[in-house]
Amino acid sequence: MSAEDEIWERIVQNDLFLAERLEFLGIDDGICRELRGIWQDISPELPKILEGFYAHMHRQPQLSRLIGTQQSRLVSAQMQHWGRLFSGSFDGAYVEGIRRIGLIHNKIGLEPRWYIGGYAFILSELIHVLSRKHRFSGGTLARKLAAVNQAVMLDMDFAISVYQEAFVQDRQKKGEDLSQAVASFSDAVQESLEISGQASSALSESATVLDEATGSARSLAVQVTTAAEQTASHMQSGAAATEQLASSVREIGEQASRSADVARHALESSQRTKETVNGLAEQAKEIGDVVDLIERIAAQTNLLALNATIEAARAGEMGKGFAVVAQEVKTLANQTARATTEIGSRIGAIQEATQRSVSEIDNIGRIMEELSGIATAIAAAVEEQAAVTSEISVNVNQTTDHTHAVVRSIEALTGSTSSAAAAAQEVSSAKHTLDQQLQRLRQDIDRFLATARAA
Repeated sequence: MSAEDEIWERIVQNDLFLAERLEFLGIDDGICRELRGIWQDISPELPKILEGFYAHMHRQPQLSRLIGTQQSRLVSAQMQHWGRLFSGSFDGAYVEGIRRIGLIHNKIGLEPRWYIGGYAFILSELIHVLSRKHRFSGGTLARKLAAVNQAVMLDMDFAISVYQEAFVQDRQKKGEDLSQAVASFSDAVQESLEISGQASSALSESATVLDEATGSARSLAVQVTTAAEQTASHMQSGAAATEQLASSVREIGEQASRSADVARHALESSQRTKETVNGLAEQAKEIGDVVDLIERIAAQTNLLALNATIEAARAGEMGKGFAVVAQEVKTLANQTARATTEIGSRIGAIQEATQRSVSEIDNIGRIMEELSGIATAIAAAVEEQAAVTSEISVNVNQTTDHTHAVVRSIEALTGSTSSAAAAAQEVSSAKHTLDQQLQRLRQDIDRFLATARAA
């Protein structure tokens, strides 16, 4: 059952039912017939009366806001309601209509003083209409005015009764809602106060921990600052050493490059020496060939001298002089043979030495090539090492800069730690103030709840 149905049920149960009201107001079948006759008189004039009524209401700002742009709809609803009232039926449709009016008045906050005034305005206009139409028949006019008055009073009575019941119902509901809200508020406040108390305790503990932490942080900051400064000093020394290393590496690279050049020049010289020695070997070979030729000539000469000696012996006395010459030639040939043999031996030794020289020069050439390759590799490695060393130097310098930045950050941290320590003191002070405020708030809320419950 809805709240509106409960209100109407309460009206019926409180002896406010329609039959008793009709009887009390003296509205019987004769009055109902009179009302239907009156409707014939007033229905043509009612639209104009209602227009004037709403114009009158618009002069009140509060009522004008309630009407808004709904005047046409309200005029139509009023025509239907007055039609039901003056039909004299007083049936379920009329009761439901007047019930709806009372509930709407309560819902929009239209107080009884306003619609009592509205009834007075319309009743006055209806009296004027009937007075004009029946001004020459006093009895008829009196009867009709009495019927109108009875019907209007019944209508107003029902509307006010429904409004009052709805108003009381709303107030009771609001009272119950308020009591429930106060209870909920009380529970919430108690919970909030407990949480606030816990928060205050936690705040106190946090302030203590923060104070201890800031003390430790300050000590650590000092230690880290000292270590960072030492690191920066060491990094600067390392940077200087790295620069010296880079310089030494560059010098080694230059020496390696020069060694490679010297090795190349030595290789070229050995090649030229090899060519010279090879030429000497060729010449020695040619000399050997000449010596061989001389040996053959000496042998031939020796043979000719032998033949000449034989022929001189055959010639006797006449051949003695020729024999002497042949002997000398033979002696010379033998000396030539011995000399050429010795020369051949010397030339052979020269050729062997030349071959050994060529072999040694080849070995020297290979060694020089290896030295040149090694020197080139050393130069490349030194160049790469120089690049790495340069990068190390840059990184060391950057690390030094970063270390200085760390020192500055730690110094800033030290300042922040001091601020945090001061903040911890402020938190502790704020906690004390919060405790006092919570105590006063608890007292104020207790007084408020006591007052609200008493109301």
